[in-house]
Amino acid sequence: MPRLTLYKPTKTNDFHFMDRQIREQFWIGGTGVNVHKYVGPAAQPNQNDPSQPNYIDGREVDPLSGDFINVDSLINETKIQDLLFLENRDRKYDPDIYDLRGIYNVQDNDFDLTQFGMFLANDQFYMTFHTNDMVELLGRKLLPGDVLELPHLRDDLLLDANKAPISKYYVVADGNRGAEGFSQTWYSHIWRVKLNPLTDSQEFNDILGNASDSATVNYDISTYKSEFNVSDAIVASAAQDDPDGTSLLDHLYGFEHATAGGVVIQDNTYNHGETIASGSAFPADANEGEYFIRTDFSPNRMFVRRGSKWNRSYDNVTDKTWVDRTYNASDYITEDAKSMVNDEEFNRKQAISDVIMPRPDNKVNSEYVEDGYTDDDYVL
Repeated sequence: MPRLTLYKPTKTNDFHFMDRQIREQFWIGGTGVNVHKYVGPAAQPNQNDPSQPNYIDGREVDPLSGDFINVDSLINETKIQDLLFLENRDRKYDPDIYDLRGIYNVQDNDFDLTQFGMFLANDQFYMTFHTNDMVELLGRKLLPGDVLELPHLRDDLLLDANKAPISKYYVVADGNRGAEGFSQTWYSHIWRVKLNPLTDSQEFNDILGNASDSATVNYDISTYKSEFNVSDAIVASAAQDDPDGTSLLDHLYGFEHATAGGVVIQDNTYNHGETIASGSAFPADANEGEYFIRTDFSPNRMFVRRGSKWNRSYDNVTDKTWVDRTYNASDYITEDAKSMVNDEEFNRKQAISDVIMPRPDNKVNSEYVEDGYTDDDYVL
């Protein structure tokens, strides 16, 4: 009597029996997925750029033998448009849409505020498909570049009732056998893909269409119109605030024009009457924390010695640069009072909110002047 074993070198009836049951589970419990099949890069015009092979003429060279290959000029998923950057920027998709059944774990999409800016968490997820069902329908497995449309996530409750429902699109980023898809026969039945949200980019123009055409999908999901409006508004606001193209420095505390006509006065002193060392070359015997002004820079530039380097500190743009706005000797930055910390005496620092108070947004210049404050008391 032969030994009992579930594993066989070939896929036996046991495998096919389990495969049919798993296929039925996907069709009963899975969600419908519309697949936009990637068929390869778009045919490029005639060119002599070695980094972008001309598949129209079949000019593909075998890197080992040097012989011309693909003489029939076939373009499929294995071809690469740009061999230098390994990119397929102009992609072609099958005009037919395939209907598959997939299963995934639904997650809540939350905004992550722990980093700079705002990010959407859980916008990447994994979906599984029945392998044989997928291959029978598509002719191959799902691969990076394929686009999936999820009809059950279509948003049909928009603020504008005249707008068409917006579908949810995802692009396949990676694919592999799912660990949960191996049966007792040690053969896989499930293909697992990683999905990322589809972006309005050049790669997917064949699916989304032109964003300026109201009959395309891109017209509904693209944000380019809003981004252009924001950019135009920023440019218009800047042109209104600074029509002459001059530097806006009036909002800085202690700013005063050095001289008429925009002439800048170079000043090496600060409010205690002491002078910072200056010259066209750094001193050879500088101490840690020592300041030095290079007069061969225009405007003059102040450096501070830190370790083995001269670190740039500030540029002298007005006659009060070293005094009231930048140099750390101003009475507004360091108070006269002292504090004792661990038996050591330190100068007490004054909070900037005690020096420059924010101007209320609902008050104009005449209102806060009537309150007894001057321009220097507020951040303009």
